[in-house]
Amino acid sequence: MNTDVLTTRLADGIAVITLGSAKRIYFDGETGDALTEALDEFAGDPGVRVVIVTGGALGYFNRHFNIPARIQIAESLRVSGRQCENATYNSGFFDKARSTPACRVRVC
Repeated sequence: MNTDVLTTRLADGIAVITLGSAKRIYFDGETGDALTEALDEFAGDPGVRVVIVTGGALGYFNRHFNIPARIQIAESLRVSGRQCENATYNSGFFDKARSTPACRVRVC
């Protein structure tokens, strides 16, 4: 795994996923794939109580999305005829989250 894309660490049931680095603080397909893979791995680990996602550059969570990647997604949607407003969520790692009183999600 390219540590400029994503890093993970786990200690005492707390998983930390760090997106990017000081050299690379943008979101693209590689970052999305790596994030999904890391979340899938942590979702299957009964020793993980919480997952924290943070940015890899001081003061930033994410500076921007990769513009060529955004254009490629838009073009593939246009060619397919699919409308964004008709897109549905087809399950994924959020479905695996445990729902217990001790399990909370906080986005800040």
